[in-house]
Amino acid sequence: MSSSPPKHRWNIHIKNMETTIGVGIHPHEQIKQRVFVNVVVEGEYPAKPQVIEDCFNYDYVHELVVNEWPKREHKLLLENCATELLEHIFRCDGRVDRVSVRVCKPDIFPQVESVGVETTWTRADFEKLALVK
Repeated sequence: MSSSPPKHRWNIHIKNMETTIGVGIHPHEQIKQRVFVNVVVEGEYPAKPQVIEDCFNYDYVHELVVNEWPKREHKLLLENCATELLEHIFRCDGRVDRVSVRVCKPDIFPQVESVGVETTWTRADFEKLALVK
């Protein structure tokens, strides 16, 4: 009798992934600026993974944030970036059940280290909110 490998709760962290995008409402933000993205992906995966398919592949996040976002049109709100990334992660891997995303602009005001937004979605949130336009 064959049984599936034991599962374990994993948290995958991405810290300060830098990209350059057009985002913001201020006149000085009409040129592309640096943005840092932080992500925590939670899910159940094999306790002793053997191949990348056993794990969450963070290449999905890197591809969108670093390679795709810089090509996109200007967005007014960081919140739009955060929700797009949340939806992308949940669509890429059905084993993900919770994701936290923080998107920060480090160069917006000289008096602060960064300004940003952060939110957390569960899989249930994704299933409810991803349909809302």
